[in-house]
Amino acid sequence: MTSVPKILVRVPRAGGPSHIGKLIVGDWSVPCTIGAGGLVQTSYKREGDKRTPIGVFPLRYGLFDPVAAPNFPRDLAFPFVPLSDAMIWEEEGPDYNRLVFSEDDERADERLTRRRQEGLFEVIVPIGFNDAVAERGRGSAIFIHAARTDMSGTAGCIGIPREHMLEFSRRLQPGMLIDIDYEESADRVRLDPETPLETIRFTGLVPGPKLIVVGAVHGNETCGPQAILRAIGDCHMGRLSVRRGEVTFLPVANMKAYRQNTREGDRNLNRDLREKTIPEDYEDRVGNRICSLLREHDVLLDIHSFRGEGEPFVFAGPPNNTGPMEPFRHATPEGEFAARLGTSIVIHGWLDIYARFLKERERLGLTSRTISEGVGTTEYMRFSGGYGVTLECGSHDDPRAVEIGYSAIVRALAHLRMIDSSSPSVTVETVIRVADVLVCEAKGDCLEGTWKTGDRVAAGQIIARRASGEVLNAPTDGFIIFPNHTASSGDGLCYFGVASDRARRADIR
Repeated sequence: MTSVPKILVRVPRAGGPSHIGKLIVGDWSVPCTIGAGGLVQTSYKREGDKRTPIGVFPLRYGLFDPVAAPNFPRDLAFPFVPLSDAMIWEEEGPDYNRLVFSEDDERADERLTRRRQEGLFEVIVPIGFNDAVAERGRGSAIFIHAARTDMSGTAGCIGIPREHMLEFSRRLQPGMLIDIDYEESADRVRLDPETPLETIRFTGLVPGPKLIVVGAVHGNETCGPQAILRAIGDCHMGRLSVRRGEVTFLPVANMKAYRQNTREGDRNLNRDLREKTIPEDYEDRVGNRICSLLREHDVLLDIHSFRGEGEPFVFAGPPNNTGPMEPFRHATPEGEFAARLGTSIVIHGWLDIYARFLKERERLGLTSRTISEGVGTTEYMRFSGGYGVTLECGSHDDPRAVEIGYSAIVRALAHLRMIDSSSPSVTVETVIRVADVLVCEAKGDCLEGTWKTGDRVAAGQIIARRASGEVLNAPTDGFIIFPNHTASSGDGLCYFGVASDRARRADIR
């Protein structure tokens, strides 16, 4: 799969002006300016603070001034449209952070073309920050535009030397993202991997449920920390006010992996999660503390993202049962919780199929594992007497993943009646039970096509091919789950799901 093209903006943490950085597009780079106040975590960005938000944001289109730049090329790959004198980018009012059109002479000073003499806005590219559901006061009009000749700090935008704007425009591609952050430095590498876990807790004055929200169980899944930090900021500012019960936020569960920007530190934290008397690695030590935290709570929301493409979904637990694998008695409240977090898909049936996956590995003569390898945060939460779900917000690089994670946090608080808000509506449309797993048996085994999680497949349709030429067909109508297009011997090629009868039984509704 082709990765999403990305522009990097990197600013040194120290050793120079806080508003000077570097903009990088592939093998091309130029100096750039950012907000005069430096960088700021997205959740703390405020209107007028002259700071540039950290994060990954979409670039959807550009604007050019046909009067000031009459020779601007019209055949670029990236979509540019001409500025008009009626265009205003609203920085207050009901259309906050929206492009509007007004011929009102009283608003002449607000027009985007007012800076023709400065030459700063001959070419501008809006950055998709706070615009999916614009929140007033959180920051507006964040653009890429020409820098001042003295390279002074901006009001929050990214500035590029004017003489480089045309070359920059030529290098833009449709669907591009901009990734704004600090430079990696030796200081970051030397940070103590044993840094303690940081939790933030808000306790209402009326008794109620205890919710824990966790991010970065896998260190390269950054939508969770960003969504959680935004929720923490909103709690501090009073936009979210916990009235009943208490919520604990754990933005980064696996700090070692997070600082390395890798899925794992020493191993996968979301496997074999249990308290260990003699911890053998970093994840064991972190896991001991996380297990203790989970036992203190009633409900868990664990925020993740995934490689590749696909629709966001919620992974829920089993139906009520008294079996030996995963006994459970909270299927109904967990199902009601899962159905209201904002996704259209809910999947269940993990642990039983993971046991089947291990048997397949054993049949192939590969390293033996125990079923406890399938136990992560949600399984441990259920074992401890509560319930919890995993929210997969979408692709790692999709900036919408943060919005999906944040919305789910608010929906969770509202559903549990921890905040004063109307009950969130049911969004789930499809409930899938994981029914089987296809294992890569040898080099050359591969999926047939570019499957994504949630894709429908018809009975008899080819799913994968063995290196021997054997065709693997869908046994019934169903769904593709967790396709692995780079699977090695012993990995899952994909999981196969079927329509679940739990939707009809109404315990996910």
